[in-house]
Amino acid sequence: MAVYQKVQVRSTKDESLLLECSWSLFNAPPSGNPWQSIDIIFQHVSSPGAAELSNGSDHIYVLNADDEHSPKRILPESLGSVKAFQFFLQCLRATVVSGSEAGQCRRRLAKLIVPLQKGYIVRSDIVPLRLRDCQYIENAVSFAVPLQNYQGSPVSLSDNAKNLSALFSAAAAGLFLHPNSEHDSDAELEALSMAVESELENRLSFPWILSGNAQRKTLVLVDANTDHPEQGGTGSGFYLAAIEVGINVVVFDNAGHWLEDPGLDYAHWREAFMPTRLTNPVSEDLDDHITKSLKAYGKPVDGIVTFADTYWPYIAKVARQFGLQTAPPEGLRTATNKYLTSVFVGHQAYRASNVDEALNIAKKHELPYPLIVKPCDGWSSEGVSRVDSPGTLEEAIRSIDISRHGTEFVIEKYCSGPEFDANFILLDGEVLFFDICDDLPKSADVNGPSARLITNFHELNSVYPSALPAQEIKQIHDSFLNTLLKLGIRNGIMHLEGRVEHSSVEYKSQNGILELCPGNIDSTTQPPKPWLIEINPRPPGMTASHITESTYGIDYWGVAVLSAVGDKPGVRALSHTFKHGPQYTCVMAFIPADFSASCEGIFDSDDICADLMTRRPDLAKHISRCACFIKRGQKVPHPNTGRNTFLAYFNVFSRAGRKEALDLVRQVREEIRYSFV
Repeated sequence: MAVYQKVQVRSTKDESLLLECSWSLFNAPPSGNPWQSIDIIFQHVSSPGAAELSNGSDHIYVLNADDEHSPKRILPESLGSVKAFQFFLQCLRATVVSGSEAGQCRRRLAKLIVPLQKGYIVRSDIVPLRLRDCQYIENAVSFAVPLQNYQGSPVSLSDNAKNLSALFSAAAAGLFLHPNSEHDSDAELEALSMAVESELENRLSFPWILSGNAQRKTLVLVDANTDHPEQGGTGSGFYLAAIEVGINVVVFDNAGHWLEDPGLDYAHWREAFMPTRLTNPVSEDLDDHITKSLKAYGKPVDGIVTFADTYWPYIAKVARQFGLQTAPPEGLRTATNKYLTSVFVGHQAYRASNVDEALNIAKKHELPYPLIVKPCDGWSSEGVSRVDSPGTLEEAIRSIDISRHGTEFVIEKYCSGPEFDANFILLDGEVLFFDICDDLPKSADVNGPSARLITNFHELNSVYPSALPAQEIKQIHDSFLNTLLKLGIRNGIMHLEGRVEHSSVEYKSQNGILELCPGNIDSTTQPPKPWLIEINPRPPGMTASHITESTYGIDYWGVAVLSAVGDKPGVRALSHTFKHGPQYTCVMAFIPADFSASCEGIFDSDDICADLMTRRPDLAKHISRCACFIKRGQKVPHPNTGRNTFLAYFNVFSRAGRKEALDLVRQVREEIRYSFV
């Protein structure tokens, strides 16, 4: 391994030397994959001004110090992009050893990923997205811009051994690797490189460079996310995915929305904002308002989408009018109305609009308890209650917020089987990807009928992937797919929720942790049967989508954006899971509010996620993502009001398996600290 070049970092103030490194190429064997992996070792030489290196990059410049000719300054454009230059600086800085080991020679390994296929990148951040939570990668940075074209030619290391510009400019991304140990011998660096090569084989073995010429398209979004990102909003995934895949977004929402102001920091998330009258519950003339805004926009669009379930029938009517891809409006109306869905799949369900109607229905049909009561036009499990007796039916109905969900609600039997979420990526009726997770028993499931204080069904723990028996998972896949196709839904991401009636497994407590275990089955037990709860013609919530992204390598929001504009090659490319399946078991743990009736429900703590991560770094290393939704001084609804009362969430993972993942979540819940006044 020969040293090819020295690099100096100098101050722009007095041109004093801050850092000197050498770099060399570490040749990995050809892999036969559609990318070239180039290893670069950065080695510390000296750092007389190391203290100044952490003050940003505005006051420094970088030189090729021992060039055959005079030293040349390395500029961002020299390496192809500002992002590549910043990555390069990170590599140089990381060679500096501080503390008791200061002064020691340190070497760090980086990789450049060069596409070997001609075409455009399916999404500009695809490499770091697929490498999220890789245990060998300290940082993954994309150098690409949306829809960037690549020639697909390999870099000749012999010809370009001393040319940093050629190496970085050809690369789509850079990977900065974790140190393998306290030592950095050639053998250890080689072992680390090979471990990463194996991960790349697993994670990048799909067509992420698409042939042909990329065309930028325009997508209309009806109903932007209500909550501002700085106020706890989690809707950024859609907008950021649209940017990465090179799609312009035109937002239709009520005047005064935070995305309307062109001077805000987030204005670049959309190309245009069209004030459009939107209401919840839905106004029957919604399609007229959307049509009016489309005509006022006046430019061609390639698709129209919403993530507000109850808007879908109206969106479909408008899409047909403008010749855009859509499912049948009548199928979407059935899919997004809880009563119509239940009747469609054969449940004995009843619809009512007030307490008296519900009591009469229960009495007339001698409905057996327990029952489920839920709004026909509901979302996020709001207003969903388990009813164990006629005396609690009225209370359940009054917990529905009719200002948000309307007056109509459905009454049907309570299915006690294990609950799950099932997600499909469909393309012309073909299932490109299917995943299923276990929703562990919720508050209305785990309390005994005599002691039940909270009867709602807000999420607590969702575990990916599911531990249901393979045969039951196949039944769910086939049954739910059949329902979607009968409704005429053949494209997009479908998020369905259900239970398994007469399942062969049930939840039992093992060392204080609920887990699926074989049930008590006798000869009279009926065979397992999927029980559909609801259909959502959209990706699962942002937090659940994050788990699918990190666990399987698939970002639902990127797929949803491409599907909405009819980009079939892009949808197919982004629907490839990791070659060897899920990289770990991951649990989405929601932290609901818990306060006494005497409290006002005013949150009186700081960021509970940051607090836990600081106090328990051993748990922090198992947390992929987390967020605190509430800020000090904010009022939280009481848990029995039917509204979501989540304070925070944690996506907790384990590479050892499901048992450890659930135990880690138990520890996270025990370590949460917050108070109300």
